[in-house]
Order: sequence, then C-alpha cells, then structure tokens
Amino acid sequence: MGEKLMAEEKTIRKSFHILCIGVTFVVFAEASGLVAYPKMLANFDLGAGYAVWMQLGFALGLTGFQPLFGWLGDYFGQKMVILLGAALLAIGTSLVALAPFFWVLVFGMFIKGVAGAAVIPAGFTYVGKFFKDEQRGKALGIFGFYSVIGGVLGPVISGMFVDSMGWSSIFWFCAFLGVVTFLLFFIGVPTVQGGKLGSFDFLGVIFVVLTLLGILTIPTFINSYGISSWMLLPPFGVFVIAFLLLIVVEKKQKDPLIDIKYATNRNFWVTSIIAVLLSVTFSSIMYVLTFFVQGVQEKSSTIIGLLQMALFATMAVANLLSGRWMSRLSARFMIGLSIIMLIGGSGMLIVVTIDTSFLYLLISMCLIGIGIGLAGPATKAVVLSEADPSRLGTITFTFNMIETTAQRVGASFAIVTYALFAARGNAVSALSSTALILTIFTAMSFIFLYLIPKKVRGFQGVTGSAENVEVDTTEYDMNATK
Repeated sequence: MGEKLMAEEKTIRKSFHILCIGVTFVVFAEASGLVAYPKMLANFDLGAGYAVWMQLGFALGLTGFQPLFGWLGDYFGQKMVILLGAALLAIGTSLVALAPFFWVLVFGMFIKGVAGAAVIPAGFTYVGKFFKDEQRGKALGIFGFYSVIGGVLGPVISGMFVDSMGWSSIFWFCAFLGVVTFLLFFIGVPTVQGGKLGSFDFLGVIFVVLTLLGILTIPTFINSYGISSWMLLPPFGVFVIAFLLLIVVEKKQKDPLIDIKYATNRNFWVTSIIAVLLSVTFSSIMYVLTFFVQGVQEKSSTIIGLLQMALFATMAVANLLSGRWMSRLSARFMIGLSIIMLIGGSGMLIVVTIDTSFLYLLISMCLIGIGIGLAGPATKAVVLSEADPSRLGTITFTFNMIETTAQRVGASFAIVTYALFAARGNAVSALSSTALILTIFTAMSFIFLYLIPKKVRGFQGVTGSAENVEVDTTEYDMNATK
C-alpha cells in the first residue's frame, strides 16, 4: 500500500511539472505580443491609438472567460480545459499572423487571451487538488517560478524575432508552441474525473463578460475622450448594472459560475482585496516607468528590458522562497512582508529626478519584484485553505480573474493618471505624483492584513485532516492519460 501511494505521488509530481512547462509556454506566448505592437500597427497604416483596441481584445479574452473555464474544469475535468486552451493558442496566434484586416487581428488577440484564461490558472487548481499543507506552499512557489520565467523570456525573444524576421514570425512561433503544449498536456497530464455535471450558468457567463467589458473599457474611453467626457457614462453604467445583476443571478444558481458563498469567506474576499491593491501597483509601475525612462530620460529600450528582466527575475526567485517559507511563517507575516517590499520599491520612485541613476531604478524594480513574488503563492495558499474541493476550479479561476483584471485596469488608469500629470508640463513630477498615489494605495493593504486569520492551514506548521484539504488520490485516474 505504501509503495502504491509513493508511486501515485511520484506520478502526480511528474504530471505537475509537465503542466508547469506547458503553462510556461503559454505565458511566454501571452507576454510576447506587446513588443510587436508598433510594427503590427504600421503594417495596417494605423496610429498608436489603435493599440488600445488590441489590448482591450486581449484583456477581455484573458479575464472574461476564467470563471467559465473554472466551471468547466470542475465538471468535465481540468485536462479538457487545458487542451482546449492550447488549441486556442495555436488558432489565435495563427489568426493574428494571417490577419488580412486590423479587426481580424484584434479578434485573433482576443482568442489568444481566451487561451491564456483556460491554461494559466490551471496550475493553481492542480495544486489545490493534489497537494496539502506545506507541500501546497512549495508547489505554488514552483508554479509561480515557471509562470514568471515565461513572462521574462517572452519580450526578450519576441524582440529578436520581430527585429530579424518581421512581426508575424513571433506569432507563428507561438502557434508552434501551442501545438507543442497541446501534445505535452495530452500525453503528460492524466485525466482526472470531474464532478457531476450541473446546469450550465449561461447568464453568469454573459454578466461576467459584460462586467469586465465595462470596467476594461473605462480607461480606454478616458484615454480617447478625456476624464470629463460624458462618454465615460456608458461603460461605467454597463459595469455597474452587469455587476449587480451578476450577484443576483449567481445567488440563485445551483451551480454558479462565481462561487458567491465562498466569496463571502474572509480567506477569499480579504485576500482578493489585498491582491487587487498589490497587483494594481505592480502593473502600473511597469508601464509608467517605461514612459519615464524612454520619454523623459531618453534612454533606450534595452534599459527598459533590463529593468523589467530584473523585476521578473527577482519575482521568480521570491516565488520559490515564498513557497518554502510558508511552513515556518504565518500568512500575515508573509503577506505583510510583501506589502513592505512593494511600498519600498514604489516609494523610491516618489523622489526620482531626470538624473536618477539606472542602479537606483534597478533596486526599486527588485524590491517590487520581491514583494509581488512573495505575495503570489502566499495569497493563493490562503484562498485554497478552506476551499471546497468540488469547486476548486471555479474558486481558483475566479481569484485569478480578479487578479488579472486588477493588473489590466490598474495599468490603464496609471497611464492615464501619468498622462494627466505630464500634461501640466512636468513629466518628472508626473512619475513622482503617480508613484505617491500608488504607494498610498499599496499601504491600504495593511488595513485588510489583520483580517486574515492568525492561523491558516499550510502556514507555520498548521495542518489538519479536514476533507477539504486532503489529497483525494482515488480521483486520480492513472490509466486514463489520454
């Protein structure tokens, strides 16, 4: 019996690493497009303003369908979802490369985003199902490391492809990665039986998409029409109405797309608020600093690449450390430390000048990378700590949707804020003012930090035998690898 359990555990770990490799390829593909944007627009004789539509299509696909795929994973099994995601990656990137018209390209970016929505949160769900207590923390750290590596390599390799072989080459390469990922998942990730099929939450899907479409469009309209324009009212109205209707509909559903019941658990809603506050600062700093270094300091794109590489490299290492430290430290301490690091990094940018050195900015990026890297596995472990195993897909994909949406919306609002400050004639103070707002925004996380329970399973040696965290090896079909 002991040898059988050891064999099952070995198979689970092998499959987990194969899944992580596939996720790395998908994250690479998702992160590689931005570098090609200027040449893509030039190909269609369009100005830079059209990039907002490309980004909107991609962001809507990446955020709007995560709850749906979580629901599908719970009832049909996670393997079906990730295989669909890998196939969509190949289709979407091929469509972008072949697009005869700009709006076909936007649709291809949307499909590419949907592929990421199906695959990227899958490791989070897998960890919740097959790892427990301190092993869960280590697994989350490993998954975070793999994911960040994809984000590090994407822009660098994409730049090489675009400069040497044209912008479409990187999308053909990503289509090839989609095929490779599909084969990896098909051969290396076993089939795990889903739960009993429930009723399809069609209205939930509609209102989730409308809610995200509304909130993602607001910063786009601010950029196009100005913050005082009445044109902001339609997307804001769509967001508010769709969000309220979503809550009403989900409360009445037997098998809801969004688990409203668990969303009221403080391990979910408190952690989600903290994740939003940290994610907004993280993504905002990346975008705003790009404008400052290139537009104000007039430094090359290579400098930006080095700063972002430092950010993601420290983030990757911090993911691994976070996963290993959980067994010795409390959830409050881990997340509190990440908040302090993030405040330190963004706070450094409050006092920048046009002559601020590269080293100073590099240290700032490293602190931010460490902060967000420590927070990733820790916040996800808190969310998983009391989750119902039959709803893991729904819960984990919903949390990822919240985090991803915060990054997308936060970055857009930060760019708009920076532009408004810069319009007053002092671009240096624009960065300082934006960084001050973001630092205060991040510090608000401390208000919610102490709402996290003192003892959370998986942290500081806290374990248990409750049904909702035990590994259910009986569901793991070793023979159904296809």
